[in-house]
Amino acid sequence: MNWKDKTIFIGDNLHIMRGMNSASVDLIYLDPPFNSNRNYAAPIGSKAAGAAFKDTWTLSDIDQAEHGELAEQAPSLHTVIQAAREAHGKGMQSYLIMMSTRLLEMGRILKDTGSIYLHCDPTASHYLKLVMDSIFGNRNFRNEIIWKRTAAHNDSAVYGSVHDIILYYSISDSFARNEQYQSYSDEYLKRYKHVADDGRRFLDRDLTAGSLSGGGYEYEWNGITKVWRCPFRTM
Repeated sequence: MNWKDKTIFIGDNLHIMRGMNSASVDLIYLDPPFNSNRNYAAPIGSKAAGAAFKDTWTLSDIDQAEHGELAEQAPSLHTVIQAAREAHGKGMQSYLIMMSTRLLEMGRILKDTGSIYLHCDPTASHYLKLVMDSIFGNRNFRNEIIWKRTAAHNDSAVYGSVHDIILYYSISDSFARNEQYQSYSDEYLKRYKHVADDGRRFLDRDLTAGSLSGGGYEYEWNGITKVWRCPFRTM
């Protein structure tokens, strides 16, 4: 790895990533522009006052050159971007070229056990899904995470826009996933009144699932065939 852990880089991430070794990154989360066709500025009086951001995209000579490179480097990706232009226009084409060149680099620097989370919104999420399918492979798509970012509100003539989207991909089937845990609440522990000798808590309730909504597991246990609440291995 030709860069130090916990390093903060400042600048265009494309140029920075092109200087990084392949397969050197465990996890990527990116919160890029959404192609919202809006301009943003930090509120007056905030610590970021004076900062501005333009989320409007147009084709440029650089875009055209990069699109030509994509045709040779990733033909399926080039086709997806061309189709987006036909369906949505030049602005979406330009945006996807910008995103694709960077996502290709992210695919290169991720380890075989690595994962990537792309934060977007419905403006371009379906196009970005195709882009990521082309780069990371549709079989490595793991989840589409819906992030409700606000309470319901009234938008004139349409349903309220209240969520963002996170597209989660891995590089391979051997991706690392570290589960996060927290302590059980007192309210939850109260449900399990019985404590075994080894300290584990348990319930003593009917193991059959005759009245269980949504079904159960049917098999023979101790000579009795029923629909049970638990799978065979648990029994």
